[in-house]
Amino acid sequence: MDKYVKTNYERWQELVEVNSRSPFYGLERFKKGGLFLDRLEREGVGDIKGKTLLHLMCHFGMGTLSFARMGAQVTGIDFSPKAIALARSLSKELNLPATFVCSDVYELPLNLEGQFDIVFTSYGVLYFLPDLGPWAKVVAHFLAPDGFFYIVDGHPASQMFDLGGPPPDPELRVTYPYFSREPVRSEESGSYADSEARMKNTVFYKWLHPVSAIINSLISAGLRIENFNEYPFASAPMHNNLVRKDDGFWRLPDGRMDIPFMFSIRARK
Repeated sequence: MDKYVKTNYERWQELVEVNSRSPFYGLERFKKGGLFLDRLEREGVGDIKGKTLLHLMCHFGMGTLSFARMGAQVTGIDFSPKAIALARSLSKELNLPATFVCSDVYELPLNLEGQFDIVFTSYGVLYFLPDLGPWAKVVAHFLAPDGFFYIVDGHPASQMFDLGGPPPDPELRVTYPYFSREPVRSEESGSYADSEARMKNTVFYKWLHPVSAIINSLISAGLRIENFNEYPFASAPMHNNLVRKDDGFWRLPDGRMDIPFMFSIRARK
């Protein structure tokens, strides 16, 4: 690992315990039934009963196991040994068949065989990838012929803004570049799932990829873009001035729709 990836790795190792006990993830509620997937994730993959699904960067597996509850044959991968250990434990405890593999996404072809009807990833994944070209090739490598890839994630435009001051703070300040060759250093004492947590590994690095780089990486890997959508809301409070609405998504106050906070892409092999 280079120093940036190693720093992120150490933070994600610590995040497993922090996030798994947070209300955001609601792990104890999940154990009683239900899905840890929002509307965009469910609609994006559609009817998956009986299909094979590979979940890239799955954290500790709640989304992967949700797909298992929906009837898919699932495999989840993550580079955190602690995350994979917890995912395997949950699979056994909940009697939800799943395969979990501990691997860096770039090295996955060395650690996993086979092809899948669906390759899936979501939320907070792309800006932890230094290079999208090899990533897209991994996606294509694991897709079966006529299989599709689906991603929903934070919109690159939304990554340009800081978190804002203490609420209420209506101003969105442009802080980070849209185009950047070097990773951006960030520091947060807590977690996106628990802002009150006090973590040892507070520093992490993000690579800010423009929309064109995301789409072109998939095209260069031989995939055909079926749709690209943008959304004026977020799946989590990405900025301090966002307000959670009845549909569970976070939006700008007063109905403002001037910033895309998320996007989704579906691409077919």
